[in-house]
Amino acid sequence: MTKKSNSILSSFCLGLGLVLAFVNPVLADNFDNQTIEFDEDTSVEFEFVESRGAYQSTFGIINLATGEKTPLLQEVKPSDNNETTSSKQRDFIGTPGNAVTKPFADFTFKAKTPYSLYLESSLNGKDAGIVYSTNNINKASNQQARLSDNFSGLENGRGVKVNWDDTGSLLVKPSRNDTDFDDFVVIAGGFKPCRYGDNGVVPVKPVPVDEEKPESQPKPPVIPQTW
Repeated sequence: MTKKSNSILSSFCLGLGLVLAFVNPVLADNFDNQTIEFDEDTSVEFEFVESRGAYQSTFGIINLATGEKTPLLQEVKPSDNNETTSSKQRDFIGTPGNAVTKPFADFTFKAKTPYSLYLESSLNGKDAGIVYSTNNINKASNQQARLSDNFSGLENGRGVKVNWDDTGSLLVKPSRNDTDFDDFVVIAGGFKPCRYGDNGVVPVKPVPVDEEKPESQPKPPVIPQTW
């Protein structure tokens, strides 16, 4: 879910303040491959979905004005089976609660400040480079993150699926052309945790709560005493 300070919030989506016609236009909200920037302080929730590949990666936010990086979702091992070179584990799949032990995080974007998402990777402890959701700061201005939607996905509660491709990193030769955009998958926003399957968004079912069991012997009624 995303939420803004100093604006009216509905239960599931972002509230937008009205701007009077005679007031100077405010900065537009942006969440795309050009920039991430909001006109008000805005909090966005992020959920890790899945990773593929032998890299051990960290997803986070970088403030483009200061260069400060904030890590949010981190792989504690390269894959669920902790393999980096064996061919037994196809695609080296990492899942929530296993390769990423803490699959939920949130971040508050400061108003009128440019940001980018980033994915920083390593292989067997060796630096494997960093890629960004903002195309023009990647090597050769390559697209390394594919977003399913822009700011409207945050505003209406659908969320934005962010598919990363890490082949812009230092250890992958361009000739391999391994641009599959499934190396690290994150969902930004959304009014409740959800996972993306082959057919789209699949909401996570809440854990059922056991109903209270009635007592075997009913309690006798309380009779008020008279004095």
